[in-house]
Amino acid sequence: MSDAEEQQQQTDEDERRERWLVLQERTDRRRRRTRIAVWCGLGVLVLGGAGWAVTPTVKDSVITSGACDGALPDGTMETLRNTTGHADGHLTESRSELDGDLGRYSCEVANEEGERVLEVHVYSRRDDIDRELIREFRDDGVHPTSALPGGLPGFESRLAGLTLLPRCPGRGEDAAGNPGRLLVDVLAGHRSEPHQLVRAGAAVANKAAEKLGCDTDPLSVPAKETEQQVPESVPSARAAGTTCAALARGPFRDTGWSVDLRIPKGPAPLTSCTVRPSGKDEDGEPHRPVLSLHALYGEWTQRVMLGQARHHGARTDEERVGPWLTDESGWAMARCDGRPAGFKISVSRPDQETDSYSEDKTLSRKQLDRTGLRKMLASFAERESAERGCTGLRLPAAD
Repeated sequence: MSDAEEQQQQTDEDERRERWLVLQERTDRRRRRTRIAVWCGLGVLVLGGAGWAVTPTVKDSVITSGACDGALPDGTMETLRNTTGHADGHLTESRSELDGDLGRYSCEVANEEGERVLEVHVYSRRDDIDRELIREFRDDGVHPTSALPGGLPGFESRLAGLTLLPRCPGRGEDAAGNPGRLLVDVLAGHRSEPHQLVRAGAAVANKAAEKLGCDTDPLSVPAKETEQQVPESVPSARAAGTTCAALARGPFRDTGWSVDLRIPKGPAPLTSCTVRPSGKDEDGEPHRPVLSLHALYGEWTQRVMLGQARHHGARTDEERVGPWLTDESGWAMARCDGRPAGFKISVSRPDQETDSYSEDKTLSRKQLDRTGLRKMLASFAERESAERGCTGLRLPAAD
């Protein structure tokens, strides 16, 4: 057997072992907690003393109305069913689990093909939340790039689904004295897009907050139309008056630029704003962003900044990093609600793109030099800090 074949065999074995461990963990978790299951086998419903056979369509209605303790808005289950490989497949199973001691809630819905239609896991303990977030905000500087639309506190997960982090003051402060919060992890079928999950995610987050005693105002549940299409970009002039107002100035003052503004209302882990050429590319898709602004709020910020500083060759020590700026990116720093915060700007330069992208899909140094980049970062960091009551803002040094 060749070295390549041995390596592939070992890789396959590792993947099988990882899948087994995941399944075993899920099985153990289900054994530990009490289940509230919706009976979905062949059976009889009794209405007014008269029994009648449960048809698949009736089961669909029963499961839909009871899923996640009745949290789902009208029409949302139809959207979720369309995210599977069998949109016409009938629903066969729904489970909800609550563990008040561990501060966890979950609900799942499956179809007759055994496919996931909806799966939501909610955590309130600091250890559980940190375990989930370390997968998204990594030591190598990788982090989620899109906050949620509609001002919701969360982000589109890097691999699949979305994550919300609403406040949960009713469960008290964590060990570090930070206000309580929930982490709500939302998945649907393998064909799902984040915008199809936002409405369900907000609704189930509100139900979980109620069940776990969060004692807080519910999240705004987006309108049905949110599930139907990806949020469209708007003209760059619409950025004026927001924390991303820098995207309405400089090289983006002229028409021909569109922005995607994902600015949460209140405390949240991420703000994201991007600007791209208006219109579509040759494949009918939106153009790639040429510049992006991100604000990260939480304990993971320093870790992400350090990873990105190393990647871009910025000066750092072994464990900490300060504000920095290069020709392509930069970071500012502050503290918000007692937690670290980082403000990032990044730009696509012509010499960073492959030959398949023309220069009008990037920004040259003539269009936006390092001084202009710093001004944009400063505007964003100052506005975000003011909006969220941050202190100790530190900007990269001017050249």
